[in-house]
Amino acid sequence: MAQKTNRVNSYNISGTDITLRRGDCVLMRPAESDTPPYVARVERLVADDGNNEMMVRVRWYYRPEDTEVGRRVFHGEKEIFLSNNYDMQSTQTIQGKCVVHTLQQYLKLKYVGVDDYFCRYEYDAGEHDPHVAAGERFTPKRVTVYCKCNNPYNPDTYMVQCDTCKSWYHPSCLDLKNEDVEKLDKFFCSRVCQEDAK
Repeated sequence: MAQKTNRVNSYNISGTDITLRRGDCVLMRPAESDTPPYVARVERLVADDGNNEMMVRVRWYYRPEDTEVGRRVFHGEKEIFLSNNYDMQSTQTIQGKCVVHTLQQYLKLKYVGVDDYFCRYEYDAGEHDPHVAAGERFTPKRVTVYCKCNNPYNPDTYMVQCDTCKSWYHPSCLDLKNEDVEKLDKFFCSRVCQEDAK
């Protein structure tokens, strides 16, 4: 005989002040104590009458280091990727809620809290042809790149805009120190831009 399950709209986790709803982002307790919490989005809340337990169907977020590509220089410290990996979990594994922002929303935050993350890519976590490059598992396939290093924007890394060409640069890529650039009234990425400004 099949177990009866019922979808519910919201659920208060007993012993906490956490109320879950579809679409909430949550921190899931890892089995290993030295591992940061996993991040997931609640897709559905299900009351399992057979086990008298509340379950959540979640869609997992991956940290860069948990993908085939690994963490790259342009990945922000709080960057995560929405995956196509779904799972059923007990609500008892949820340790709290968090907020996953778009990159644009994240950049507007006056204060980045411990439970703030951002996502600009989706990651295909399924099985793949080994001949397909790991980078092809990300959507969008192309994003704007900056500086001489041609990397996507990292909100944790200082950049400065050239007053003439309006391009953005990492001072270190121009053999400059951040503190020296911060003291300038105007910044020019090259002699050509400096001459054009005259």
